[in-house]
Amino acid sequence: MISLFAKRSLPPRRKVLACLAVLFLLAPTGCRQSVFYQANNLPPDLMAPHVGSLRRVDLSQFARHVGNSKRLRVGDNIEVSIVTGVNKGSVTSAILRLDENGMANVPLIGAVRLAGLELVEAERAISEQSIRAGKFVNPNVTVQLDKRRTNRVTVVGAVQEPNTYELPAGGSDLLDAFAAAGGLAQNADTIVEIRHPPEPAPVQPAGYRGGPPLMNPPQTMRIDLAHPAPADYRLRDGSTVMVMTRPKRFVHVIGLVNRPDQIEIPAEQDLRLLDAISQAGGRTLSIADKVHVIRKVPDRAEPVVIEVSIKEAKRNGKANFRLAASDVISVEETPTTFVVGTLKDFIRFGFTSAIPGI
Repeated sequence: MISLFAKRSLPPRRKVLACLAVLFLLAPTGCRQSVFYQANNLPPDLMAPHVGSLRRVDLSQFARHVGNSKRLRVGDNIEVSIVTGVNKGSVTSAILRLDENGMANVPLIGAVRLAGLELVEAERAISEQSIRAGKFVNPNVTVQLDKRRTNRVTVVGAVQEPNTYELPAGGSDLLDAFAAAGGLAQNADTIVEIRHPPEPAPVQPAGYRGGPPLMNPPQTMRIDLAHPAPADYRLRDGSTVMVMTRPKRFVHVIGLVNRPDQIEIPAEQDLRLLDAISQAGGRTLSIADKVHVIRKVPDRAEPVVIEVSIKEAKRNGKANFRLAASDVISVEETPTTFVVGTLKDFIRFGFTSAIPGI
């Protein structure tokens, strides 16, 4: 073998590498084996998570159940007209707002609880209250809805029309917010944050002596639309809805591939091991079979290494596993690939014999 090398005008360094490669390949193996995770027996906590897809999300589950839309609610403005019947043409009319207790202060009559009543019921309640108070004998009362109470909600992020919208207080929910903003954008992620403004504390602590009301701190709720947890998704006046932009996900393919590169994982799709190697131009040597996937796992200080065989991945779908963002896929150098790769270089200097696997 050495004499064969001597007949070729190869650089001295390549002669040494060729000799070492052949000796290493023929020498008995006594190297210590490292412990790797095998692709066929990968623990569940090391598997790549499934990617949430908005196409499979039922957004109607985020709609708040709205009761009878004809009933009056706190904060609504109504127009009340009262014809006494004593003097024809004598009409008492006013625009009134239902306060936080659901009461409307009707002129000449006083406070009347109207929240929860339909318009006809509100007319009857005002008429009966006026008779009990001795103000009128047989009044003709008309109640009309002037304006519903609204919540100002800001919708930002990956939506078609980010802006601040006025939503009906009785139906301020995530679905209303998405609809007001024209729907979710193409690059919307399944992650949404709701930020509620501070509210007055419901109960003042002992020793409180007045002054500005104590406020509860702002609240932030993070929701995965694809896997929502049971919660109250109602929006308040001043709430902000932030729809996150779907981050781009990449893996890195290195080692014995034709185009080592960063490969983007398609949006809302999986990328598997053989697909990534194919997108990197395939292997430089068809005999290269050993692959290490280096994966950073949450809550682990060090990355893990998953060992897989390309032959096995072609036979077994489980071995052709789903990749996670930031995975590093390394098609490994082995003694065999090192020798064949070195001999492959010799061909460029005059060898004509065919070598299997090149």
